[in-house]
Amino acid sequence: MLRFIGRNLNRFNFSELQKFGNSFLGGSNAEYLDNLLDKWSQDPNSVPATWDAYFRQVCESNKFDFTPEPQKGQSISFQADQVSSVRKLLSDHFRVRLLINKYRHRGHEKSIVDPLDLEHIQQIGKVKGYTKLDYREYFGEEDLDREFYIHDEVSSGISKEKKLMKLRDLINYLEKAYCGKISYEYMHIQSTEERNWIREQIEKFEEFLPSKEQKLKTFQRLGQEHAFSTFLQKKFNTSKRFGIEGCDSMISGLQSMVDSAAQAGVEYIVFGMAHRGRLNTLYNVFQKSPEEIMVEFQDLKGIFNEDIWGNSGDVKYHLGSVHNVKFGDKKLRLEMLPNPSHLETVDPCVYGKVRAIQDYHKDKNGEKAFGVLIHGDAAVAGQGIVYESLQMADLEGYKSGGIIHIVSNNQIGFTTVPKDSRSGLYCTDIAHVIQAPVIHVNADEPELVDKVFQVATLYRNKFKRDIFIDLVGYRRYGHNEQDQPKFTQPIMYEKIEKTPPVFIKFSEKLIAQGIVTKQEVDQLMKQHEDNLELAYQKSRKMDYNLKDWQPVPWEMIKIPILWGRIKDTGVPVTILKQIGEKINTIPNDFNAHQQIRKFYEERLNWIQKDQGVDFATAEALAFGTLLHEGFNIRLSGEDVQRATFSHRHAVIHDQKNPNGNPYVPLHKVIPKGQEDRLSIYNSHLSEYGVLGFEYGYSITNPNTLVLWEAQFGDFANGAQIVIDNYIASAESKWDVDSGIVLLLPNGMDGQGPEHSSGRIERFLQLSDDDPAVFERNLGVRLKRQMRNSNMQIVQCTTPANYFHSLRRQLRRDFRKPLIAMTSKKLLRLQAAKSKLNEFSEQARFSQIYDDPFPEQINQPHEIQRVILCSGQVYYDILKKREDLKVKNTAIVRIEQLAPFPYEFLQSVISKYNKAHFVWVQEEHQNYGPWSFVRPRIQSVISKTQTLIQQQVQYIGRKPSGSPATGFHQLHEKEVQTYLTKAFEF
Repeated sequence: MLRFIGRNLNRFNFSELQKFGNSFLGGSNAEYLDNLLDKWSQDPNSVPATWDAYFRQVCESNKFDFTPEPQKGQSISFQADQVSSVRKLLSDHFRVRLLINKYRHRGHEKSIVDPLDLEHIQQIGKVKGYTKLDYREYFGEEDLDREFYIHDEVSSGISKEKKLMKLRDLINYLEKAYCGKISYEYMHIQSTEERNWIREQIEKFEEFLPSKEQKLKTFQRLGQEHAFSTFLQKKFNTSKRFGIEGCDSMISGLQSMVDSAAQAGVEYIVFGMAHRGRLNTLYNVFQKSPEEIMVEFQDLKGIFNEDIWGNSGDVKYHLGSVHNVKFGDKKLRLEMLPNPSHLETVDPCVYGKVRAIQDYHKDKNGEKAFGVLIHGDAAVAGQGIVYESLQMADLEGYKSGGIIHIVSNNQIGFTTVPKDSRSGLYCTDIAHVIQAPVIHVNADEPELVDKVFQVATLYRNKFKRDIFIDLVGYRRYGHNEQDQPKFTQPIMYEKIEKTPPVFIKFSEKLIAQGIVTKQEVDQLMKQHEDNLELAYQKSRKMDYNLKDWQPVPWEMIKIPILWGRIKDTGVPVTILKQIGEKINTIPNDFNAHQQIRKFYEERLNWIQKDQGVDFATAEALAFGTLLHEGFNIRLSGEDVQRATFSHRHAVIHDQKNPNGNPYVPLHKVIPKGQEDRLSIYNSHLSEYGVLGFEYGYSITNPNTLVLWEAQFGDFANGAQIVIDNYIASAESKWDVDSGIVLLLPNGMDGQGPEHSSGRIERFLQLSDDDPAVFERNLGVRLKRQMRNSNMQIVQCTTPANYFHSLRRQLRRDFRKPLIAMTSKKLLRLQAAKSKLNEFSEQARFSQIYDDPFPEQINQPHEIQRVILCSGQVYYDILKKREDLKVKNTAIVRIEQLAPFPYEFLQSVISKYNKAHFVWVQEEHQNYGPWSFVRPRIQSVISKTQTLIQQQVQYIGRKPSGSPATGFHQLHEKEVQTYLTKAFEF
């Protein structure tokens, strides 16, 4: 009977039962099963069909007498004691199932993963852990030695391996599996396959018992780490190093993970982590030489200045590293991305870097590369960028086949305790957002830690999904080694002082097991200490070879060979027309929206008849010609496929078959089978995360033009950390190059303070352009000005110049970030179009435009005022001049603001020898380029002898705390005020 009920329960649909959750047999729901049975005995049609079938099978198996086919409302007769037997068997079975399920769901809350065994461990958040996981909720002591049927064909683990089990044995089993020094959160995962796989790893916990060889390997690795940490603490006890002590087992765990990845055929692992434990990881896992690390402690590299060294450098615990590991005939490349002190900001960069490697190697299934992110417990719970990054896990344009997340959980955030740094129970609660499993493990159990890291690697490689490891330990010293933690955590640090380092505890355990001897432990320590002392002495008198210390430059830069020299960006008109026709023709049999079809027909007509190309078409031509040359294009951001202002339409949707494949015109210039060389993805609604991703992508393959477009330039400041700490400064700090392009819609068009300004002044402030260089080198062409700059900032006023600015990114032998302030108004302005000859091989990017209508104004020596400007305001100024019929004023546009075109400006304005110079901008005085251009224009004027020496004057809106007014009438009034003033003498 017992086995029969179990077999039939396996076939039973539990959806009716599951709606009651874990409280099914508690409270008012305790009567649920009894009521069902009573109702069914009166009328079989009164219960769900699955329950009806089940009760019939139970009764048939026990030969109870009942009417086989009762009519609706007809009762079924069988004896009361038989009903009672059925009721008892059903109740027992469900109680056992619920007990097992409760351990699987909530056993982690009863686990003992804290090596300090702090009293508040179950109250570390504002949600208390579940401490009432007790068999007595369901059974009495008299049931402990009873056997229960637990078999479940559709499940895994103990339920599948065993049929009958005594309750006492079952409870002991579940306690060991779910409430020990490893605990698990996985029942929130919807995939049955994934849950069953994880359950198999958990409930076969006897396989977690490591062999003698594995223990010795862990012993060796922990010994090396312990010796390194203690040596640095002794030699450099006044230096910050942000050691890993207290979570030391993470090092051996990482090495186990690398072993597993190499055996699985993984070729690349990209690491991202903050300062805590970084030096330990670089030394032990990446095998960075101890001499190099110790030189950084002694700041011996500081004897070289930036000109010799090549960069400004960074602190030792921010630096990256690359190491190649060999496993027999297999090679594995480990890369640690450099990062700033802004916690978790490296996360999306790792996602992007890994995706770029996978794309470059055609690794669509994520078999060859994956990422590892090492978080702090306070940071992973507190930093929003973690959420923005995790949301990429299953997005087509951003997924990278699973990231392994490791939380170095020392149960403290500087001085802030967990209950003050998060609202949930665990710092890893965010993992539930993407249904990632979480494994919590006691950091003082290194052999278990090694196994957990291996299981995480297996899971990631099998399912290509993210997984979290919560390594619960402590921080032996303060936030840094000079900090005094007892000021704020006296009880915790009293316990820490009494807790031996994990290597000491593990060594004592192995000695007790007879695996190693005390002499072998001492010998291992002495060997490492001697090697480190030798490295230290060597570091103090190292003979420097700068090449050994500088990052390896890109080896993959594709040198363009079509259409002229490397710096030429023009394309023959015949080729432009051919490409233009391909990318502006929609097949007749594709059901495009009529407005989009008309849009493409107009673009095609412009090209065929040379009637002027607009900005959208110029961009498409830039993409098309680069693809034709063999480069790759990746464009992402919010709504970029269509574009915020409905001007791009790079991906066209079928109007009659929404589930069909969209049409991508740019694919027509790519050989068949290589369509993945073009990627245009709408991003999720994130600036910080997506820009970080694209930056990570851009530093991987220099032959891909990587572009991120903000919905409005105003929203780019949501990603300010990426802009400040990576895009603007990474090359200077870390010698990491990037050719990323930021497209920032910008312009004072009367749309209010949040849709008007890309805050160009902030980018210009980040520019390292130095006006003193021009003053010192008068008459000497600044040949390396672009190469030596940290980034380029442009405001293109013609489609052709925009075209050249994009192509210039790849048609040279170095890479620089490009910040392009793109006008919204000029997208459809008839005056802002370019003829095809402006795209041809004779044309290049123009950093500055002299007045394009010299025939409409006086001779240069008769010009009384020169208006200098940048961006779309030029067209307003030009129209005002035409309306006023002014002839004594010239208009000069600066298209590239940084690096500043000193020589080009000097060449253009030197002929206006009787003019006074003014700067006109549409932004408020404390916004826009004015603060940046003023000293640079002044420098050019002062060094140009043909000009009247003067102070350049400002014309524009007055200073304001807000970028723009929200009142349209006031906006128009401001425009007319500064335009009128521009022509008043």
